[in-house]
Amino acid sequence: MAELIKAEAGHPGCRQLRDFTAITIRHFAGDSSASQAVQAQGLIWPDVPGALTGDDPWLAWRSPQEIMALGFQSAPLHALLHALAPGRSETAMAVDASQALAAFELHGPLLDAWLSHLVDAAAIPRQAGRVCRCRLADVAVLLLRLDPERAYLVADRPIAPYLSNWLSYSHTGAFDAEC
Repeated sequence: MAELIKAEAGHPGCRQLRDFTAITIRHFAGDSSASQAVQAQGLIWPDVPGALTGDDPWLAWRSPQEIMALGFQSAPLHALLHALAPGRSETAMAVDASQALAAFELHGPLLDAWLSHLVDAAAIPRQAGRVCRCRLADVAVLLLRLDPERAYLVADRPIAPYLSNWLSYSHTGAFDAEC
C-alpha cells in the first residue's frame, strides 16, 4: 500500500490501497438470488440503507438496487462473480469493478475532524458498520466506516490523482496550521 500521508503527531494518515477487489452487485427490487449468493459465501447481506457488513470482504449498501462487495480476500468475491455472472439470474448480476475504482484508507486519530474538511459533516458515517455516498471535492465517493479510526474512500480510478492531491491539500489545511 502506498502511503500518501503518514499518520503522526496525533493526526490521521492516508494510503492508497492496492490489490483491492471491488464488485458491484445489481438487482431488481424483490430479488432474492443476490442475497442468497452472498449468504452462500458466508457473507452478510446489508439489507438496510447505509449498512456496511463483514470484515474483509465488506458489503456496502450503495442504493436500493446495488451492493458493493469489496476486499482483499478475492476468493469469496470471485465466487460471487461466478454465481451472479450476467445471464445466470433474471433479476440480478455481479460485475468486477476493480479496475474502474480506486480505494484509499484514511486512518488514525482525529479522523472525523479531517473528514469534515473533505465531505459534508452530516454525511460522515460516524459509527463502524456504516457507509455513505457523498461528494468530496465535487466528486462522488463511497465512504465506508470500518472503525472509529479507519475509513475507506472509494471513487472512480481516473480521478485518483485528483483525490490524492485533494487529500494532501485538505490534510495540510486541517492540521499543519495547528503546529
